[in-house]
Amino acid sequence: MGIISIFQLQETSEHLNLLDDNLDTLKTSERLLLHANKIQYYDEVLTQSARNYAFTGDEIWEKRYFEIEPLLSEELSGALDLGNNIEKSFFSSVNDANSNLVNLELEVIESVKNGNLKNAISILESQEYKSNKEIYQKSLMKYLENRNLEHTSIMEDSTTDVDISLEIIFEDILFGISFLVISITITVVGFLVLGYFLSQSILKPILKLENASKQIIDGNLDVKTGIYSKDEIGELSRSFEFMLNHLKKTTDIETQLSLQHNLRKALDESSIVSIIDKNGKIKYANDKFCQVSKYSKDELIGQRQDILRSSKIHPPSFYADLWSVISKGNIWHGEICNTAKDGTLFWNDTTVIPFLDKEGKISEYVSVRKDITEQKNLTKKLLHAERLSAIGELSSRMSHDIRNPLSIIQNEFELLKRKKILDEKQIERVTTSINRITHQLNDVLDFLRDTPVISKKFNLSNLLSKVLSSLNAPSGVKIKTSGDEIFMFGDESKMNVVLVNLIYNAIQAVEESGEIDVFISKTNTEIIIKVTDSGPGITIKPLEKVFDPLITSKQKGTGLGLASVKNIITQHNGTISVKNNPTTFIIKIPQKEENDNSSNS
Repeated sequence: MGIISIFQLQETSEHLNLLDDNLDTLKTSERLLLHANKIQYYDEVLTQSARNYAFTGDEIWEKRYFEIEPLLSEELSGALDLGNNIEKSFFSSVNDANSNLVNLELEVIESVKNGNLKNAISILESQEYKSNKEIYQKSLMKYLENRNLEHTSIMEDSTTDVDISLEIIFEDILFGISFLVISITITVVGFLVLGYFLSQSILKPILKLENASKQIIDGNLDVKTGIYSKDEIGELSRSFEFMLNHLKKTTDIETQLSLQHNLRKALDESSIVSIIDKNGKIKYANDKFCQVSKYSKDELIGQRQDILRSSKIHPPSFYADLWSVISKGNIWHGEICNTAKDGTLFWNDTTVIPFLDKEGKISEYVSVRKDITEQKNLTKKLLHAERLSAIGELSSRMSHDIRNPLSIIQNEFELLKRKKILDEKQIERVTTSINRITHQLNDVLDFLRDTPVISKKFNLSNLLSKVLSSLNAPSGVKIKTSGDEIFMFGDESKMNVVLVNLIYNAIQAVEESGEIDVFISKTNTEIIIKVTDSGPGITIKPLEKVFDPLITSKQKGTGLGLASVKNIITQHNGTISVKNNPTTFIIKIPQKEENDNSSNS
């Protein structure tokens, strides 16, 4: 039956091949006919474009000509490649005529471009042009007539052949299906019979293996399959029991791996962890490491640990000593200051542990850190506070010791002034020196005093006038004030210290000549004081450090004046800021609405 089916399929294949040949002939005829029609159409477009361009000179026809001419050449080339020898000979003659026509039409276009319309028209009316055109058109028309008749004949023949072939193929398919159904039926019955006998020898051992698998799932790793045959099933059973024995051994390993995973998770959650290879490149960083360093994992992995170094804190020898310890396989522990991505510093209590491979060689270094930045900063602040306290006690004693002889000097100086023993320059130098010493003593005492704010309503404008009259500014310094009469609610004595310090600092900044602007204003919610000078500006960076104790950019001064000013403004719940170009101090002190109402009444 199979052999009969093969012969039947071979006969069907022959009919299909015949059908394919007919269809190929029909397709070739249709494509040649399409090429001929397109050639005729494109030729008419080229002729019309050349004539219109010759008679009108409109460049749109020239553009149209050069768009169509390549398309005509392409169709001619396609027809030459597709046809038989007779058709190739015909299309070759048409192509020659087309080449002559194109050359003449290009001459027409060139004549029009040169402004010689008469010559262009004479070419189109020439006998040569008409002869080539006549040959071209008559040949093409005749070909189209013959090809249409031939195409119709081929279509009819192909249709007849297709009908006959389909009928034969249909009969062959029905015959093949009948034999196929019979073959499948016999095969299925044979397999069912064979399957029944095979199941008796295979199914029982497989059921035993299935039962053993269920017991393993329930946790029984001591189960036996009970299959001892020497066939493939027996081999499978032995492999199964070998796997079971191996599973018993690896269960302890999995427990250890789970424990390691949990320990690593606990370490990641509680500490800053990173791992570097033996060349110093980062290969792992946990989330806490990224948080404190402000780098992402992508930015860290593959980079050297050096990107975190703080050369301002630790010298190169510090890192050389560290590497000397860990490269020998020893654990290093100590405090390290690192630099974050934004340039800020952070301190870590760090332990670096070398990890060894199977051969006992160092493969990587694990660093476990604890962020101690806050403790470091707190220690620094405590040391600074202790230093300030000691300086304060010493300064307080010195201030009191200096104030008494200074009073005597000032009194004696007043007597000398009355006796007119000194000239004006001497008087000005002595007055400036006494004022500077007095101001520095007041800076120290104002900073050391820790008295509460005694708030009351007072005239801030009058206070400013008193301060300006008491400072004895040099003649070359011009101080301008602006703003309406302002009343404020606060401690008048402490605000006097604020104004004296800011204006005295401005006088020192401009030295012997310059301008100082003092502006006070009031809104519905706050008092605003601005002091601006024309001096060279503040060189301390960042600018906010000018308010820190003992920080000064002047050779003269204690560095406590602006610290006292900030303390007083803070006591008033206000803010003070500074900017350069020009140097301007800006104070904002909040005022309660009820106080504003009382001051205006």
